[in-house]
Amino acid sequence: MTSIGSVRLDERAGGSAGPAGGSAERAGGSAGAADDGHAAVAGLAARVEAAVARTPGAVAAEWAVIAAASDDEPELREVVERLAAQRGGKYLRSRLAAAAYLGMGGADARACDALAAAVQLLHLGLCVHDDLIDGDDRRHGRRNLFGVTRDALRSIGTVATAEHRAASGALLAGDLAIGACVGALARAPVPDGIRVELVLEVVAALERAISGELMDVRGEQLSPEAARPARTAELKTSGYSVVLPLRLGAIATGRADAAALDALGEFGRHLGVAYQFMDDELAVFGDPERTGKSTSSDIRSGKRTFLLQLAYAGSSEAQRASLDRDVGRADLSEAGVERVRAIMRDSGALERHRACIVRRAADAVSALDGAGLPAELDAYLRVLARSVPGRAA
Repeated sequence: MTSIGSVRLDERAGGSAGPAGGSAERAGGSAGAADDGHAAVAGLAARVEAAVARTPGAVAAEWAVIAAASDDEPELREVVERLAAQRGGKYLRSRLAAAAYLGMGGADARACDALAAAVQLLHLGLCVHDDLIDGDDRRHGRRNLFGVTRDALRSIGTVATAEHRAASGALLAGDLAIGACVGALARAPVPDGIRVELVLEVVAALERAISGELMDVRGEQLSPEAARPARTAELKTSGYSVVLPLRLGAIATGRADAAALDALGEFGRHLGVAYQFMDDELAVFGDPERTGKSTSSDIRSGKRTFLLQLAYAGSSEAQRASLDRDVGRADLSEAGVERVRAIMRDSGALERHRACIVRRAADAVSALDGAGLPAELDAYLRVLARSVPGRAA
């Protein structure tokens, strides 16, 4: 799963000639207008960060509601405690939900907190499931819920029994977190009609995420040329990580018309793909000290990324044979990993991949044109999009 950090008001993120924004005119106007945009972004960003600072407490409050209803069910309380301990990440989705809510004129801190908690809980549930699918026992540099549960069960029965029970527990825990997301929205202090809209948005986003996950899993059996990484990213990453939080925040205010919601959806679709592609690039060419992630696991697992697809498309027959031999080998040496990186560079795949990220970020910015969003929110989202191609973690 992908993560997006907070808006940064530096030259890279907001300059008039940023990598995705092009000229000052395309990014939003003249230099004077850009200065006004910075002021607008700073004001909204400060309120968003204040809301995000409350999100851990809002999430804890949702877990407290479930725990209070399970006094006679120690098994459920144990799962809640393990879920509550799964902290980490940059609260991307909470930040986007708060930005849309506050930027569209929302003023109820309780409603903002409910939205921020809901999207964080949904993310947690999907991450628990995603780790199970990928066979991972770590997240954010430490044991994930499956790993913690398996470690606790190792003294009981066989290793296979511990693995099975831990996987079963993690599956149910992920379901519980997704249910907690719906519960948070169902109790949000908004009109009943809006509350129903919010829940239906989550249901639709879940359907898209499941479709993307299925596409990702089945893509492992396809050749790199036959995979559909962009569509997978739209469904698995953009839908629930960017589009959903933005639409939830806007809908909760009761002030968003169809044009605004469509623009936020299109912005989120492109931005989510740009971030996923940037993550895929950093997973091969990034600095592990900064990203906290391996730069060889995607190559060794044979992950069907757009970067790999471009490498095959631009390679010679000998280079493709080398990729066929090396990619997807769990025991591939560091020298073999470097061979794959070299082909990605020499074939022009890395350069074309970066150009695609820039183009997707620019498309996200363009999606806001004529949408009539409030100036603060429009400026905030433009700065966020322009920051994507230059990030290193």
